[in-house]
Amino acid sequence: MTIWKKYREIRYAYDFGDDWHVTVELEQIVDDYYFGFPTLLDGAETAPPEDVGRMHGFYEFLKAYRDEKHPEHEVWKAWAESSYFREYDPDRINERLKGLNYKKTEWNKIYHEGYKIIEDKYRKK
Repeated sequence: MTIWKKYREIRYAYDFGDDWHVTVELEQIVDDYYFGFPTLLDGAETAPPEDVGRMHGFYEFLKAYRDEKHPEHEVWKAWAESSYFREYDPDRINERLKGLNYKKTEWNKIYHEGYKIIEDKYRKK
């Protein structure tokens, strides 16, 4: 967490060929978070599939992919599946983040039974 407090954001190149640059900004530090892994609290969209072609291409892809009546919907849907594209899914992201243990979970401060979380204000049930 120290690096986040110091820099407040990280930047990285997602795709060198298409020159995608991503910025992740720290908006808030939650003092009463007692889990030993990070949790996504809010977000939007997902990473673009490979070779979709910059932002304009990504938004054109999303328009066709999400609209079943779009003339190119089936083509884009098949291409997306072959590229392992997934829609934004915060529950899936949080499940994957549980594998990133970076500190000890403070179970004495979490409402649980046998280490199964009963109530948690940071995750949906």
